[in-house]
Amino acid sequence: MTKRPIAWALLPVLLLALASCDPFGRHGRDPEPMPESPKEVDGWAPVYNKDEANKQIKSVEPRTIDKGGKIYVKGDTLYQVESGKGIHVIVLKQPSNPQKVAFINVLGAQEIAIKDNMMYVNNMNDLVVLDITDVRAVKIADRITSVFHLVDPAHPPGTGYYECVDASKGEVVGWKQKTLSYPKCRN
Repeated sequence: MTKRPIAWALLPVLLLALASCDPFGRHGRDPEPMPESPKEVDGWAPVYNKDEANKQIKSVEPRTIDKGGKIYVKGDTLYQVESGKGIHVIVLKQPSNPQKVAFINVLGAQEIAIKDNMMYVNNMNDLVVLDITDVRAVKIADRITSVFHLVDPAHPPGTGYYECVDASKGEVVGWKQKTLSYPKCRN
């Protein structure tokens, strides 16, 4: 007969002791009900996209810079991220007269890098490689999915109340703050 370590012999006693513990002082009482969510509260709401439009990347006419982000200069061309929306392409051949030549729609764009004629940019959580030989007609050269964790499709970027995710509305591509009515989720 093999000897069992002393810890095994004490296991039933330990389990009995833990079962009788009442760490929250509720012995014999019903658990406290969860508080109801408020009628109105500032919180987070998911931004949905039902189709694959968030993965479509294309060059369009130049536009106004609304929420400018990081910049990258290569040769006589400046690329400026429009946070969450894409990249402005501005030619600096005459520094006193910069010319906007295109806007590259890239949903979720936050970061860019360029090597040769290839631009590396995030498209939401994907890493996308764009051929920018002609910035007015960029082409997707490669895509690696789920490389980044910039958008958590299950939880908002902040704490507090939020609208629960409803997958029937599409893929969560971001979060926005707004006034919520009777939210059911909280983190």
